[in-house]
Order: sequence, then C-alpha cells, then structure tokens
Amino acid sequence: MTDAVTLFRVGGIPVRVHASWLVIVGLLTWSLSVGYFPQVLPDLPAIAYWTKGLLATLLLFASVFLHELSHALVARRYGIPVSSITLHIFGGVSQLEREPDRPDVEFMVAVVGPLTSFAIAVVLVVAQRILDPSPGVRAILGYLIVVNLSVGVFNLVPGFPLDGGRLLRSVLWKLKGSFQWATRVATTVGSGFALLLMGFGVFRALSGEFVGGLWFVLIGMFLRQAAQGSYQQLVLRRALANISVGQIMTRNVVPISPELSVAQVVDEFFWRHHVSTFPVLDGGRVVGLLGLDRVKQLPRERWAETTVRDAMLSLSDSLTTTPGTPLWEAFEKLTRNGVGRLAVLDRERLVGYLSIRDVAHILAVTSTRGESASGPQGAAAQSPGRREAQRAG
Repeated sequence: MTDAVTLFRVGGIPVRVHASWLVIVGLLTWSLSVGYFPQVLPDLPAIAYWTKGLLATLLLFASVFLHELSHALVARRYGIPVSSITLHIFGGVSQLEREPDRPDVEFMVAVVGPLTSFAIAVVLVVAQRILDPSPGVRAILGYLIVVNLSVGVFNLVPGFPLDGGRLLRSVLWKLKGSFQWATRVATTVGSGFALLLMGFGVFRALSGEFVGGLWFVLIGMFLRQAAQGSYQQLVLRRALANISVGQIMTRNVVPISPELSVAQVVDEFFWRHHVSTFPVLDGGRVVGLLGLDRVKQLPRERWAETTVRDAMLSLSDSLTTTPGTPLWEAFEKLTRNGVGRLAVLDRERLVGYLSIRDVAHILAVTSTRGESASGPQGAAAQSPGRREAQRAG
C-alpha cells in the first residue's frame, strides 16, 4: 500500500500508517466528541469531550493493531514472512509475502484475529468491573468493548478477504483439496457480501442517514475490490506458476558505468536504446539501477556534474532476482519495488534483465492460448506456489 510511512517495528515487522488513516482518526474523534461522549457524560466542557474522543480513537486503532499483529505473529510461526502491518481508513491489513500452503495453516492464521478482538473485549470488561474506574474511563472502556466485539463479529462474516472468508476458504480447501476452487467460491461470497453492504448503505442514505449510509457503501466497495483483486491475483499466479525468470528475461543487457555523467547517459544511452532503466556495472559487479525517474528528479543544469553513482538507485534485494526464480515470485518484486525492473544475477554476475513488459508479454500469450503458461516445454501441473496476501481485518 503506497502513501504509508513506517512508525516503528515489532519483531522486525514494519508498522505503517497510510495517509487515509488521518482522515478516519479525525472523523472518529469528531463523532465521539460531539455524539457519544456528550450523551454518556453530560455537562462536561468541550475540551474534555475532544480529549476523550481522541484517546478513544487512538485506543481503538491500538486494538486494530493488536488484531493485525496476531495474524502476523501466527503467520510467522508457520514460516510465512510478513512484509508489514498497515493501518488505514478501513482499519488495518497484514501484508503476508505468500498465502498459507495448507488449509490448517490458513485456518489458524485467520481465526486468531477475531479471537484477539474478543479477548481484548473480555479483558476490558474484567478491568471495568475490577478497577471501578471513573465515569470518563468507564465510558471509554465501554466504547472499546463494543467496538472490539463488533470488529470480531464483522470479521467472522464468511466473505473474502475478511477473516471469515479465509476461514471459509480453508474449510472448502480441506474438503475438496483445490485451493483455486476454494478461493473462487470464497471471493464470490465476499463480493456478494460487499454488494449487500453497499445496498444497505444506499438504503440508509435514502432514509436520511446519509453519512452512515455512505460509510457502508465505501466499506462495501473496498471489500468488493479486495475480493476481486484476490481472485485476479490467483489467476495471475496460475498463468505464471510454471515459468522461471531465465525463460523470459532479456539476455542482451546494456550496462552503464557509474563514472559516467547523467548528461552522457541521457544522450548516449537513453536516447539510443529506447529503454527507461539501465543496470550500473562497476568492475563487473552490479551496484545499482538508473532510470529516467531518477534523472527527472535532478535539475537539468546538474546533469553534467552529477555522476551515475550519485544518481542511481543502489542495489538491494528488491532489485535483483536469479534465473531459476519462479516468475510469479519475481513479478511480486517487480510490482513492489517502484522501479518495475530487476537485474538477473547468477552468482553476482549480470546475466539478464526482467521488466514488467516482459511479464505482460507472457500474460498476453497465455491469454491468446487460453491456458496456463508453462514456458516452451508445454503445460505443467499447477501448485499453490508463492503469492502475496493482504489480510483485511
């Protein structure tokens, strides 16, 4: 998810906040400050309502964070890498680098989120009864109890990509043994549930509750898009599952020297070769990539004095792959690294270059053939493979 900043890390997992999170924090704080708290705590000054509204909103998102963290920790327990946890306008999402490979793992990773929300609610109920807090604290705890129960119940709805949809997929996967069929059914149910939410939102809006109705419509649109995107991702994975990077990479790669000036590269390489990114070679070793996007960030009057080494994007794991890497895994990197290019290395030696355009060509051929791509040797059996998952919760 773009437009997000990292706040901190938990066990090496980046915890990020999307720009839209500020919008929902503002809206929830306003709603609680002018609606909920004046009703349950009358005759307080306005500043007290706004303070409690902001505190309750931040504690709500702390609960959402714990919900997502539980997904991430259980996923890592089963060997699934976690890229990040991101808080956004609709709650939060745990970014897993691949889907579970077994239905029982899918079940455990999914169920822990709602259980965490229910556990938070139980702890708050116990705290409310044992501590006998002040009316203000009691009002905040009461709000958090209701919201966490609601989050737990809502996420158990069997609509993908909600936790309940993933639980449904795990059961169907276990019963029939087909990940693809289970995903198709779960995403269909998810899309249907999203349409119901949107319809309910329209009904509320026409009944006079415009803001509340609009919110249901937006949530429904978000869930429907996520459900459809999940299945499209599965179709892409199926198309790319049996191809390696080495089968489609560009082998005639034109590298550039880190000592050239940006002006020289623009005049002698970008203009002549009609490509948007070049690998940078220093002593036979790839040290970075230089693309037109990096060049455009420099004022033109500095091109002559700026070397490629100073302007390039330094090499990292997100910019490299190997010839034997499955194409789907490389495609994940291509779509996440912000460059759309990968240097293909064999024991640190540059042997090829992979771009999104290369993958798009394979997908076009696959679509024309009407079957899963499998490289020049023909079709092969499908497997769950590696894929990226977003857990909405």
